[in-house]
Amino acid sequence: MDTYKAEGIILQTNDFGDANRVITIFTKEFGKIDANAYGCRRTKNPMSGAMQMFNHVAVELSKGNKVDTIRDADVINFYGNLTTDLERLAYASLLFEIVNRMTLPRQQEIPVFDLLKNFLPVLNERNPRIAALIGICQFMKLSGIQLNFTECVHCGKKISGDAFISLIDGGAICPDCLQISTEATNYPEFLRTTFEIMLAFDGQAKLFFKPRQISAAERFFLNYVQSVLGKELNSVKFIRQIQNF
Repeated sequence: MDTYKAEGIILQTNDFGDANRVITIFTKEFGKIDANAYGCRRTKNPMSGAMQMFNHVAVELSKGNKVDTIRDADVINFYGNLTTDLERLAYASLLFEIVNRMTLPRQQEIPVFDLLKNFLPVLNERNPRIAALIGICQFMKLSGIQLNFTECVHCGKKISGDAFISLIDGGAICPDCLQISTEATNYPEFLRTTFEIMLAFDGQAKLFFKPRQISAAERFFLNYVQSVLGKELNSVKFIRQIQNF
Protein backbone atom coordinates (compact mmCIF):
# COMPACT_ATOMS: atom_id res chain seq x y z
CA MET A 1 0.00 0.00 0.00
CA ASP A 2 1.50 3.32 -1.09
CA THR A 3 1.29 5.92 1.66
CA TYR A 4 2.36 9.54 1.84
CA LYS A 5 2.24 12.40 4.31
CA ALA A 6 1.06 15.98 3.90
CA GLU A 7 0.38 19.16 5.83
CA GLY A 8 -2.93 20.77 5.00
CA ILE A 9 -5.92 22.94 5.79
CA ILE A 10 -9.36 21.35 5.68
CA LEU A 11 -11.49 23.23 3.14
CA GLN A 12 -14.66 21.15 3.20
CA THR A 13 -16.21 18.02 4.69
CA ASN A 14 -19.07 15.91 3.30
CA ASP A 15 -20.65 13.11 5.29
CA PHE A 16 -21.42 9.76 3.70
CA GLY A 17 -22.57 6.49 5.18
CA ASP A 18 -23.11 6.19 8.91
CA ALA A 19 -19.75 7.48 10.12
CA ASN A 20 -17.57 8.52 7.18
CA ARG A 21 -16.54 11.77 5.55
CA VAL A 22 -15.03 12.93 2.29
CA ILE A 23 -12.44 15.53 3.28
CA THR A 24 -11.26 18.24 0.91
CA ILE A 25 -7.87 19.33 2.16
CA PHE A 26 -5.58 21.95 0.67
CA THR A 27 -2.09 20.58 1.21
CA LYS A 28 1.24 22.31 1.09
CA GLU A 29 2.85 19.52 -0.89
CA PHE A 30 0.18 18.45 -3.40
CA GLY A 31 -2.45 21.18 -3.56
CA LYS A 32 -6.13 20.30 -3.17
CA ILE A 33 -6.96 16.67 -2.43
CA ASP A 34 -10.23 14.82 -1.82
CA ALA A 35 -9.81 11.85 0.50
CA ASN A 36 -12.03 9.47 2.44
CA ALA A 37 -11.86 9.46 6.22
CA TYR A 38 -13.62 6.25 7.23
CA GLY A 39 -15.24 6.13 10.66
CA CYS A 40 -14.11 9.65 11.59
CA ARG A 41 -17.59 10.70 12.75
CA ARG A 42 -17.51 8.15 15.56
CA THR A 43 -16.53 9.85 18.81
CA LYS A 44 -14.05 7.12 19.71
CA ASN A 45 -12.29 7.29 16.36
CA PRO A 46 -8.78 8.79 16.78
CA MET A 47 -9.41 11.12 13.82
CA SER A 48 -12.79 12.44 14.98
CA GLY A 49 -11.40 15.73 16.31
CA ALA A 50 -9.00 16.32 13.45
CA MET A 51 -11.40 15.91 10.52
CA GLN A 52 -13.21 19.22 11.01
CA MET A 53 -13.50 22.32 8.83
CA PHE A 54 -10.73 24.93 9.24
CA ASN A 55 -8.33 22.59 11.04
CA HIS A 56 -4.65 22.81 10.19
CA VAL A 57 -3.54 19.19 10.19
CA ALA A 58 -0.79 16.73 9.43
CA VAL A 59 -2.18 13.68 7.65
CA GLU A 60 -1.01 10.30 6.42
CA LEU A 61 -2.81 9.01 3.34
CA SER A 62 -2.86 5.89 1.25
CA LYS A 63 -3.35 6.01 -2.49
CA GLY A 64 -6.53 4.58 -3.97
CA ASN A 65 -7.74 3.79 -7.46
CA LYS A 66 -10.12 6.76 -7.45
CA VAL A 67 -9.97 8.44 -4.06
CA ASP A 68 -7.19 8.35 -1.48
CA THR A 69 -7.82 7.44 2.15
CA ILE A 70 -6.74 9.32 5.26
CA ARG A 71 -5.15 6.79 7.59
CA ASP A 72 -4.02 9.09 10.39
CA ALA A 73 -4.32 12.77 11.28
CA ASP A 74 -2.95 15.11 13.93
CA VAL A 75 -4.12 18.66 14.59
CA ILE A 76 -1.38 21.27 14.21
CA ASN A 77 -3.63 24.24 14.92
CA PHE A 78 -7.29 24.40 15.96
CA TYR A 79 -9.38 27.57 15.73
CA GLY A 80 -12.35 27.09 18.02
CA ASN A 81 -13.99 30.47 17.46
CA LEU A 82 -14.63 29.57 13.83
CA THR A 83 -17.02 26.79 14.81
CA THR A 84 -18.72 28.38 17.82
CA ASP A 85 -19.34 31.91 16.49
CA LEU A 86 -21.89 31.91 13.64
CA GLU A 87 -20.58 35.09 12.00
CA ARG A 88 -17.01 33.78 12.04
CA LEU A 89 -18.19 30.44 10.70
CA ALA A 90 -20.10 32.12 7.87
CA TYR A 91 -17.31 34.40 6.70
CA ALA A 92 -14.59 31.77 7.09
CA SER A 93 -16.81 29.47 5.00
CA LEU A 94 -17.04 32.21 2.36
CA LEU A 95 -13.27 32.45 1.94
CA PHE A 96 -12.83 28.68 2.00
CA GLU A 97 -15.63 28.04 -0.49
CA ILE A 98 -14.13 30.54 -2.93
CA VAL A 99 -10.69 28.92 -2.64
CA ASN A 100 -12.26 25.49 -3.08
CA ARG A 101 -14.27 26.51 -6.14
CA MET A 102 -11.41 28.38 -7.82
CA THR A 103 -8.56 25.90 -7.42
CA LEU A 104 -7.90 22.71 -9.34
CA PRO A 105 -7.08 19.33 -7.76
CA ARG A 106 -3.52 18.15 -7.33
CA GLN A 107 -1.80 21.39 -8.27
CA GLN A 108 0.74 22.52 -5.72
CA GLU A 109 0.13 26.17 -4.85
CA ILE A 110 2.19 27.00 -1.79
CA PRO A 111 1.20 30.72 -1.79
CA VAL A 112 -2.48 29.72 -1.54
CA PHE A 113 -1.70 27.25 1.26
CA ASP A 114 0.23 29.96 3.09
CA LEU A 115 -2.65 32.41 2.65
CA LEU A 116 -5.11 29.97 4.23
CA LYS A 117 -2.73 29.17 7.07
CA ASN A 118 -2.00 32.83 7.76
CA PHE A 119 -5.63 33.95 7.60
CA LEU A 120 -7.03 31.31 9.96
CA PRO A 121 -5.82 33.12 13.11
CA VAL A 122 -6.98 36.43 11.64
CA LEU A 123 -10.47 35.02 11.02
CA ASN A 124 -10.43 33.47 14.48
CA GLU A 125 -9.60 36.67 16.39
CA ARG A 126 -10.34 39.77 14.32
CA ASN A 127 -13.44 41.10 12.58
CA PRO A 128 -14.39 38.06 10.46
CA ARG A 129 -16.16 40.04 7.76
CA ILE A 130 -13.13 42.25 7.16
CA ALA A 131 -10.71 39.31 7.45
CA ALA A 132 -12.63 37.24 4.88
CA LEU A 133 -12.84 40.11 2.39
CA ILE A 134 -9.10 40.76 2.67
CA GLY A 135 -8.42 37.06 2.23
CA ILE A 136 -10.62 36.97 -0.88
CA CYS A 137 -8.91 40.06 -2.30
CA GLN A 138 -5.45 38.58 -1.80
CA PHE A 139 -6.49 35.14 -3.05
CA MET A 140 -7.86 36.62 -6.27
CA LYS A 141 -4.52 38.30 -6.84
CA LEU A 142 -2.65 35.02 -6.25
CA SER A 143 -4.99 33.27 -8.66
CA GLY A 144 -4.16 35.69 -11.45
CA ILE A 145 -7.78 36.73 -11.97
CA GLN A 146 -7.68 39.87 -9.87
CA LEU A 147 -8.90 43.04 -11.50
CA ASN A 148 -6.57 46.00 -11.92
CA PHE A 149 -7.64 48.37 -9.17
CA THR A 150 -5.04 51.12 -9.52
CA GLU A 151 -4.38 51.74 -13.23
CA CYS A 152 -6.71 52.21 -16.17
CA VAL A 153 -6.94 48.94 -18.07
CA HIS A 154 -7.11 50.81 -21.38
CA CYS A 155 -4.44 53.51 -21.21
CA GLY A 156 -2.43 52.48 -18.13
CA LYS A 157 -2.82 55.81 -16.38
CA LYS A 158 -2.79 55.67 -12.60
CA ILE A 159 -6.28 56.18 -11.21
CA SER A 160 -6.84 59.14 -8.92
CA GLY A 161 -10.11 60.34 -7.46
CA ASP A 162 -13.41 58.86 -8.59
CA ALA A 163 -13.35 56.71 -11.73
CA PHE A 164 -15.09 53.70 -13.23
CA ILE A 165 -14.61 49.93 -13.18
CA SER A 166 -15.68 47.06 -15.43
CA LEU A 167 -15.62 43.34 -14.67
CA ILE A 168 -15.63 42.60 -18.40
CA ASP A 169 -12.76 44.96 -19.24
CA GLY A 170 -10.70 43.73 -16.30
CA GLY A 171 -10.59 46.60 -13.86
CA ALA A 172 -10.44 50.34 -13.37
CA ILE A 173 -11.19 52.80 -16.15
CA CYS A 174 -10.21 56.45 -16.15
CA PRO A 175 -12.79 59.07 -17.21
CA ASP A 176 -10.92 59.63 -20.50
CA CYS A 177 -11.44 55.99 -21.54
CA LEU A 178 -15.02 55.60 -20.40
CA GLN A 179 -16.35 55.80 -23.97
CA ILE A 180 -14.47 52.63 -25.01
CA SER A 181 -15.32 50.60 -21.91
CA THR A 182 -17.87 47.80 -21.52
CA GLU A 183 -20.54 47.91 -18.83
CA ALA A 184 -18.60 50.26 -16.57
CA THR A 185 -19.92 51.23 -13.17
CA ASN A 186 -18.90 53.95 -10.76
CA TYR A 187 -15.63 53.35 -8.91
CA PRO A 188 -15.39 55.85 -6.05
CA GLU A 189 -12.04 56.79 -4.58
CA PHE A 190 -12.92 55.34 -1.17
CA LEU A 191 -13.46 51.89 -2.73
CA ARG A 192 -10.11 51.98 -4.55
CA THR A 193 -8.39 52.99 -1.30
CA THR A 194 -10.13 50.08 0.46
CA PHE A 195 -8.81 47.60 -2.11
CA GLU A 196 -5.28 49.00 -1.86
CA ILE A 197 -5.29 48.59 1.94
CA MET A 198 -6.63 45.05 1.63
CA LEU A 199 -3.97 44.02 -0.86
CA ALA A 200 -1.22 45.41 1.37
CA PHE A 201 -2.47 43.82 4.61
CA ASP A 202 0.18 41.62 6.25
CA GLY A 203 -1.92 40.07 9.02
CA GLN A 204 -0.61 42.40 11.73
CA ALA A 205 -1.50 45.97 10.81
CA LYS A 206 -4.36 47.77 12.50
CA LEU A 207 -7.26 48.41 10.17
CA PHE A 208 -9.71 51.29 10.17
CA PHE A 209 -12.59 50.95 7.70
CA LYS A 210 -15.84 52.85 7.64
CA PRO A 211 -19.00 50.71 7.34
CA ARG A 212 -19.64 51.94 3.79
CA GLN A 213 -16.16 50.78 2.74
CA ILE A 214 -16.79 47.24 3.94
CA SER A 215 -20.32 47.10 2.54
CA ALA A 216 -19.16 48.33 -0.87
CA ALA A 217 -16.17 45.94 -0.92
CA GLU A 218 -18.37 43.00 0.02
CA ARG A 219 -20.93 43.76 -2.70
CA PHE A 220 -18.17 44.16 -5.26
CA PHE A 221 -16.34 40.92 -4.47
CA LEU A 222 -19.49 38.81 -4.20
CA ASN A 223 -20.72 40.10 -7.55
CA TYR A 224 -17.31 39.54 -9.10
CA VAL A 225 -16.73 36.03 -7.73
CA GLN A 226 -20.23 34.87 -8.54
CA SER A 227 -19.98 36.28 -12.07
CA VAL A 228 -16.77 34.27 -12.56
CA LEU A 229 -18.33 31.08 -11.16
CA GLY A 230 -21.70 31.60 -12.82
CA LYS A 231 -23.64 30.65 -9.70
CA GLU A 232 -24.37 31.81 -6.17
CA LEU A 233 -22.10 30.65 -3.38
CA ASN A 234 -23.64 28.48 -0.66
CA SER A 235 -21.84 30.53 1.99
CA VAL A 236 -23.53 33.70 0.71
CA LYS A 237 -26.92 32.14 1.44
CA PHE A 238 -25.67 31.28 4.94
CA ILE A 239 -24.47 34.86 5.51
CA ARG A 240 -27.84 36.23 4.43
CA GLN A 241 -29.65 33.89 6.80
CA ILE A 242 -27.52 35.08 9.70
CA GLN A 243 -28.02 38.73 8.78
CA ASN A 244 -31.79 38.25 8.55
CA PHE A 245 -31.82 36.41 11.87
